[in-house]
Amino acid sequence: MSVKKDFLVEIHTEELPPKALSRLAKSFLQEVEAHLVKLQLSYKEAVFYATPRRLAVLVKSLMSQQPEAHIERRGPAVSAAFDGEGKPSPACLGFAKSCGVSVEQLITIKNNQGEWVGFQQRVPGKTVQELLPTIIQESLAALPIPKRMRWGSGTVEFVRPVKSVILLYGDDVVDAKILGVRSGRETSGHRFHCKKIISISRPSAYVKYLEKGYVIADFERRKQMIAEQAQAIASHTFDADARVEISAALLDEVTGLVEWPVAILGDFDQRFLDVPAEALISAMQEHQRYFPVVDKHGKLLPHFVAISNIEARDMQHVIAGNERVLRARLSDAAFFFETDKKQRLEYFVELLKGSVFQAKLGTVYDKAVRLSTLAGAIAKTIGADETAGARAGLLAKADLATAMVGEFPEMQGVAGSYYALNDSESRDVANAVKEHYMPRFSGDAVPTNKISCAVALADRLDTLVGIFGINQQPTGDKDPFALRRAALGILRILIECKIDLDLQLLLEAAVHGYQCSLENTAVVEQVLNFILERLKPWYQEQAINPDVFASVAALGVTRPYDFHRRIQAVQRFKQLPDAESLSVANKRVSNILAKYDTPIDAKAVNASLFESDAERELAQKLDVFDRVISPLYHDARYVDVLSQLADLRKPVDDFFEKVMVMADDKAQRENRLLLLTKLRSLFLQVADVALLQK
Repeated sequence: MSVKKDFLVEIHTEELPPKALSRLAKSFLQEVEAHLVKLQLSYKEAVFYATPRRLAVLVKSLMSQQPEAHIERRGPAVSAAFDGEGKPSPACLGFAKSCGVSVEQLITIKNNQGEWVGFQQRVPGKTVQELLPTIIQESLAALPIPKRMRWGSGTVEFVRPVKSVILLYGDDVVDAKILGVRSGRETSGHRFHCKKIISISRPSAYVKYLEKGYVIADFERRKQMIAEQAQAIASHTFDADARVEISAALLDEVTGLVEWPVAILGDFDQRFLDVPAEALISAMQEHQRYFPVVDKHGKLLPHFVAISNIEARDMQHVIAGNERVLRARLSDAAFFFETDKKQRLEYFVELLKGSVFQAKLGTVYDKAVRLSTLAGAIAKTIGADETAGARAGLLAKADLATAMVGEFPEMQGVAGSYYALNDSESRDVANAVKEHYMPRFSGDAVPTNKISCAVALADRLDTLVGIFGINQQPTGDKDPFALRRAALGILRILIECKIDLDLQLLLEAAVHGYQCSLENTAVVEQVLNFILERLKPWYQEQAINPDVFASVAALGVTRPYDFHRRIQAVQRFKQLPDAESLSVANKRVSNILAKYDTPIDAKAVNASLFESDAERELAQKLDVFDRVISPLYHDARYVDVLSQLADLRKPVDDFFEKVMVMADDKAQRENRLLLLTKLRSLFLQVADVALLQK
């Protein structure tokens, strides 16, 4: 009889990569669970634990043995298994031998298709002690580790050297050799606070035993402790409303750096606040893994919160050490900032001649010149200052040659905006230098003004056209120039900033900016398709149904903002009571027109050929709607266009109910086809609603 006990696996290692710790632990849990399910080993629940020096999984109430399996094998047909005297044929004897039994032990399997000789066997399930070593080995092998390492003289590979392995099922050790280490029940506590070996008596005691050894095993609990401690200690500053700026990514990373979190509050000199806050925050977050402290208005205060991995007797000594390290980084930032300001930002544009953008496409300076021309043209088109657009385009990449960005790469754009303001450049130009990188990632904000949008569009268009122009399009997962992100950025800027520009014209202007001939003569068409392909997944993320997208995409619209307004209109139209009937009618019209391949002689509908009131009413309605809808369509009021067309449901239904389109008389038939063509054309002004589904 199978019993249920808890199971624990812990892989104790040298320090694991902190940024990857959470992902590794979750993947380990997922792999273990997948193997248990596959092997039909039931359990109550499973959880992961992760610290800088261990990955662990606890499975609660795990079945001790697989269920018994019933195996049935089918052999030759009875007619072929025995001869006329009832003696087994060679085929029957061979089947019995393959099953490891005599002919007498075979059975007859019957169904509505016939009779066969067969063999049934009950196979007892394997025990967890037999299965768990393989489960763990295969789960570890499947972890997303980009580069595995070896240690010592062995050939075993893992993300970091393995110190010990725990495999416990109930109170018993599951004997196995995992990653070159024999399993047991012993592990180590905190590197400094716990020198003795910890012996785990049973899986459920794991968290409690480790906490006695100054290790908080639960990753999420440790993360919550860090956030709460950081916020609590920030309140000890001179500003009662002070709070800690905690980014999710940094919190995850810090959680992956400590086993016993202790928050400490440090200070830095007030004079450093003259340096751009972004540089100070970068020094704290990116370089030191500290949390900055801000006031209620979000203004940076001269304090920081660090998370120590030890509880020292003299925490002031620890604080002083952290302050000393940060002071050096902030001094560097201040020095670079003051040094860069001695030159105008335009001075650094010339230095870009020494930086290669792409071997076949020239230097970053060449790109800056192209950006100036293209950004100025776009700015003029969207009603912004052409001169400001050109100026911002020229200066956009200048800070890449500054000392600040050389030491703090994450300051690109930000540093340039400060230097632009220092040079008395306009606020729009300074903002564009910073914001032209936006959106930098999924969910990031788009630029806030037209000049910034013009430079942001120019930058991405220039890169896409250039890289496609030398036939280095992204393939598979490889996208070294982040062209997919650039394409989505263009779409988001045009749509979210409500800029109604034609992508085809923008791309042609970008191609014109390259003085040298690009290798790829189809570059505009290819880049246009590449950008528009990003729309479908983007709308899927916004819960736009595929049929709604398809109905607009069928029209080949190349103006993303216009495309977006059509999507919104069709989405609303689809909710109307008459939408389904009109969609079905449009499908029917589309099919009729597609099948009629004979050229129609007449150019306009002839009212004298009408035979029924249904024809006359539909024709009259179409004439009225044509006049009403024309100004609405001209103003891109697509929601109103489709709302008006929804009133066509009754005359369209009456027409199909009472009129035979494919009449024997050619003149009548073609007159009715022209009427349907007019109906279809009215809808196709916005979208192909025939593609809508129920």
